[in-house]
Amino acid sequence: MLKKLSILDMHVALKNKIEANTHLKCIDNVGVNEPSPFTFLEIVGMTEKNTKTMYVDEYIIHVHVISEPSNSSIGHYANISSVQEALTEYIRLPDGFELFKQASSGLISNYIEKETNERHAVLGFIFNVSYGFKIKI
Repeated sequence: MLKKLSILDMHVALKNKIEANTHLKCIDNVGVNEPSPFTFLEIVGMTEKNTKTMYVDEYIIHVHVISEPSNSSIGHYANISSVQEALTEYIRLPDGFELFKQASSGLISNYIEKETNERHAVLGFIFNVSYGFKIKI
């Protein structure tokens, strides 16, 4: 029986990559008074994208980048760039799974939170993970 990569394993792999390669923390539970800057992940889709030879799942993930209030966008854009750069590197998954496509789908939204004046960007990423090969018997 084939085992699919769990959403939790994908989340942990991305969280570890962001925290290792940026100065930003990646949190799981955003508290009311959480100090910025930080990031959090939102897994918005997971669909089968099997090929002729492989079993594949596609994960659509939004990375939210929250930056401190400022009169300038420079720090916020630097935070966005550091996350984008961190997620261009290969992401290690548990044994038995292979990430063979990772792509940015770009900046989805960018705005200022009305309550806190923090800057909030949403970056889209697509990851295709193989978890087995098809064979004919």
